[in-house]
Amino acid sequence: MGTLYLKYRPKNFEEILGQDHVKLLLSNAVKSGKVSHSYLFSGPRGTGKTSVARILAKSVNCDHPVDGYDPCNVCDSCVEIDMGRTLDVIEMDAASNRGIDEIRSIRDRVFYMPSKLKYKVYIIDEVHMLTREAFNALLKTLEEPPEKTIFILATTEIQKVPETIISRCQVLEFRRISPNIIRSKLEDVCKTENIEYEVAALDHISKEAAGGMRDALSMLEEIARFSNEKITLADTFSVLGDSPIETVESYVTSILDGNVDALIHVVDSIKNQGTDVMNFLRSVVEYSSDRIKDDGLISIGKFAGDLVQILRYEEKQFDLFKVMSAFEALKYKKISSENVRPLADQVRQVEKVDQEIKTDIKTDVERLIQLYAKKDLSVYVALSEADLKDMGDRILVVSYTLLQNEILKEKDKMITDDFKSLTSRDVKFVFAYSKIPIDSMNDKLRDPIIKMLSLFGGKILPEGGE
Repeated sequence: MGTLYLKYRPKNFEEILGQDHVKLLLSNAVKSGKVSHSYLFSGPRGTGKTSVARILAKSVNCDHPVDGYDPCNVCDSCVEIDMGRTLDVIEMDAASNRGIDEIRSIRDRVFYMPSKLKYKVYIIDEVHMLTREAFNALLKTLEEPPEKTIFILATTEIQKVPETIISRCQVLEFRRISPNIIRSKLEDVCKTENIEYEVAALDHISKEAAGGMRDALSMLEEIARFSNEKITLADTFSVLGDSPIETVESYVTSILDGNVDALIHVVDSIKNQGTDVMNFLRSVVEYSSDRIKDDGLISIGKFAGDLVQILRYEEKQFDLFKVMSAFEALKYKKISSENVRPLADQVRQVEKVDQEIKTDIKTDVERLIQLYAKKDLSVYVALSEADLKDMGDRILVVSYTLLQNEILKEKDKMITDDFKSLTSRDVKFVFAYSKIPIDSMNDKLRDPIIKMLSLFGGKILPEGGE
């Protein structure tokens, strides 16, 4: 079978899928002889940036271009570029060659004319990984490009590329490929490779690929090697660590019913199946998105999306996932399960319960925490686990994990604005981090430390801590 994403890599413009705007622009440029001296290809991984760069290199050097722009793939120039044997097409991975010495090497050689081909083409992948000094060295070359030389830069994170580089390149944005296009390609590959499949399995792979054709082909190859005779949806779930739709439905239903026991059973089954928690939560978001007209599922989808952000930096992902899921279900527990009502009625009842809870809250900081129970789960958890000291003109927030401290500092303005809107008080929030619980200190030590932290923020570490 071979490596599918290499075997089915596009060889000409006609084989490029899902990037019609890129194909049109480049084919017209080649046909008219107005190819830019430098391009910047930006977009998600697996969308064809490097493949298009190689096709463009073949197009400008092809001896017999088809229709005036498409590489023929049979002439000596095309074959040498495909085989990687030519000295005039230089590919560099900036992730592993990111220093100034590598760029200087290019700068020193760039003024030599092509040894055999019409154009010398430099393809620099993951260009955002270059150091600042390397970018500065590259900038000089892009400012005064030599004749018969083309630079093609590719990146998945254009925001990390300096504006001075971007302004000297023609920028082409590569878009995520639609699931329908990916599924059609997978079907063609399966037929060519004599792989039997279930349509539902290819549908799932197409969605999981998140717009990347390379990822889709890699997943197809992995599942095909796992399956004995036919790619099934069950095999796909097993290999990718995903959950069947029935599990997602049981999870959502348990939360909406406020049935904590049923929820724990579902969560434990997810763990026993070896399902990846992050993948499962993304499935919940997708499930909610597909049923966006159901009011109850909107809040569940937002909860799952917020939880993905929280778990991203957690070591014990599953434990926190279990606790937060149970906590979410408890919000619905006051809804009577004796009378079956529409989801919209259930959501209104939950909002009523939340309003009753808010009425009982006495302090301003508790009201602020409750506000974020629905607005921003990451802030809600961070504030709930922190010590908040209301000191009149300022509020000291002491976190006991660095991650939560960083989350709160990043959202300082939002928290301050929300507090003012909620209480009509204009206060300053001061965020601090401590490895020692503030309230565990003796009175003589605690009061001056609280005062110091409220003025300057900072960290409190045990003796010898870092």
